[in-house]
Amino acid sequence: MHKSILAHIASNFISEYENVANSSVAYLLNEYPAAQVALTNIINVKKAPTHYITELSTTANGRPDVSGLGEDGGKIVIIEGKFWANLTPNQPNNYLKELAEGGKLLFLAPDRRLGSLSIEISKRLKGKSNKIVLSSWNNFINLIENENNKNHDHHLASDLTQMKELCHKMDTEGMPPLSMSDLDPMNGRIVSQFSDVIDECNPILREWEHANFNKLKTQSKKYGHGFYFLGYDFACFLSFDSYNWYVNDNHTPIWLEITNHEWQETEKINHALTYFDSANSYGNKYGIVLQTGMDKNQVVSHITNKVKEVLRHLNSRLLDE
Repeated sequence: MHKSILAHIASNFISEYENVANSSVAYLLNEYPAAQVALTNIINVKKAPTHYITELSTTANGRPDVSGLGEDGGKIVIIEGKFWANLTPNQPNNYLKELAEGGKLLFLAPDRRLGSLSIEISKRLKGKSNKIVLSSWNNFINLIENENNKNHDHHLASDLTQMKELCHKMDTEGMPPLSMSDLDPMNGRIVSQFSDVIDECNPILREWEHANFNKLKTQSKKYGHGFYFLGYDFACFLSFDSYNWYVNDNHTPIWLEITNHEWQETEKINHALTYFDSANSYGNKYGIVLQTGMDKNQVVSHITNKVKEVLRHLNSRLLDE
């Protein structure tokens, strides 16, 4: 997915992603009838409100993210946009008190959070409520897109693209509440051993006749640990990369970044890398997939052999062009 200006602004200048997303929800619902129809389908009411206000404070029951108001000013729908923040003390019990008769409370959250959020809400309610609806951000946006396809508005389509990127960015980069499995010391052991694996690959690749490590160094970065080297005429960085591990579809912790000898990404290299293995190539980054059951020596051997194989392919292919 392409980057969007909304996601860029949110990530660089605004700390509260949820506020940005919820303001965007209110804007969509105020501006586009298609968004109102989609909301009607989600919360199963006859007609959605046409007027929405963000952070409309109440005397005792908190400040809902988005309130959809009826003609008499009553709250027909309250929308709470969540990514990974916990429920506030007022959610959901006090918000239910704010609803007009027949009103609904809608929670929007990432797909991966819907299950745990449902459990948390049920605990606070000590049961279920037919006034509460849970939906993913993706589902909400997709339903609006489906409505827009019936009578296409390119402005709405553009706005939805912005929303998609913002939600995707927060879904992948936001920090979920910690679980016991997250805090298991085995996670720390695995991470530290992947860094050790990278260090053990270094001396092996130094012995490769097509590698050059002159004045290049090992470096730990924000998301992992790796080292720079030249392979044939390519500038490379082999690393354990926790970010690419969970963001990309092949879900591997080991990544080889390949640029030209001036350390610049090029279309030729990216195209050749995709030709070599499209499933594990992401621009100028190649994910080296590991297999379960490998011991440490096998992992190191597999990584170094794959690095050589990839660079041989690129060298051969680009020499022929």
